[in-house]
Amino acid sequence: MPKIISNSIISSSDNREEAQGLHSYYCLCSEFILVIDIELGQLPRRETDNAVIVENATRMYRLHATPTETKIIKRGDKFEKQYRLHCPRCNLLIAYETTSQLKGGPYTYIVQGALNEIQGVPHDDWELGLPGQEEEDQNMEHEDAEMRSRMAGNQDAAAKARALLAASSS
Repeated sequence: MPKIISNSIISSSDNREEAQGLHSYYCLCSEFILVIDIELGQLPRRETDNAVIVENATRMYRLHATPTETKIIKRGDKFEKQYRLHCPRCNLLIAYETTSQLKGGPYTYIVQGALNEIQGVPHDDWELGLPGQEEEDQNMEHEDAEMRSRMAGNQDAAAKARALLAASSS
């Protein structure tokens, strides 16, 4: 049998400014939804609804969500058109765009509390209130009805996921 000789050079660089790698995120029902090149906690949030802002031009990601309805939301005296993306398994609202084409606009917005890094384990973020919620509670007539229903839907989905986990672990 002939002898095989190989000369290889291995090079590595540890001068990275950012941690490299991909981060996976799951819906509260355990469905795989997002893989992205940065942790969601490091991305900025919207002031209006505390959604995570993913800049489409600079971030590399794959979002596995189903486009569904289009909603027009009134925020103060302005209107916002949202092209919504839901979980393909449980139909939970995951994200929304401002254009009809996925990644077609400058940003994709990930709904607060819709995703988790650990599959099958709801996290604590889903039950956090939005900034200034105490003031909004005092002025119910100014609060967005759509936002309340979305938060309630996320809380219901998380409660169901916790009940499923408790039943499967016992």
